[in-house]
Amino acid sequence: MPRRRTKTSWLHRWSRPLIGAIAVLGATNTGYLTATKLAGGEAACPTEGCDLVLSSPYATVLGQPLALFGLLAYIAMAIFALAPLAIGNDNKELRTTAENTTWFLLFMGATAMMFFSWYLMYIMYSKFVVPYGAGAICIYCIVSATLATLTFLLTILGRAWEDVGQLLFTGIIVSVVTLVGTLGIYAQIDRPATTD
Repeated sequence: MPRRRTKTSWLHRWSRPLIGAIAVLGATNTGYLTATKLAGGEAACPTEGCDLVLSSPYATVLGQPLALFGLLAYIAMAIFALAPLAIGNDNKELRTTAENTTWFLLFMGATAMMFFSWYLMYIMYSKFVVPYGAGAICIYCIVSATLATLTFLLTILGRAWEDVGQLLFTGIIVSVVTLVGTLGIYAQIDRPATTD
């Protein structure tokens, strides 16, 4: 009896190109902000919030623009999403290995990016929107957080994951490490200055 081929859903078929496209959009967004910051300019923005948020201490990590780290993250996600597609079907074993490895890397990267972005959305709301009003919204930040969340959702839904328990455990570990690292990076900003 011949084996019946299972039909692949459109989402499973197109998830990698969609994630790649989203990552390219994210890289364009953060690349523009990185170039603008390194050139000493101000980002074009319909609200005053972009300059307010992007010139704050929260927009710099380790002496570099935060957008630079976002750019590197989006480039990595684009590579993880699209690299296996470049391997021809004639080398199925290599392609399967690449797909399995990069799916896991996509999941970890998307989880970290989403939780980091959500923390930054909390910072934007609590430190800028609440004291300064709705004009303190940074459109670029919202776009990046939206793209990170879409990447996470496509990573979860775009593949039939075999071990959901391992995925959940990994997601919890990555989110905790991301949040603890983020809180550590930004701990000095809100600490009151002490005089000795």
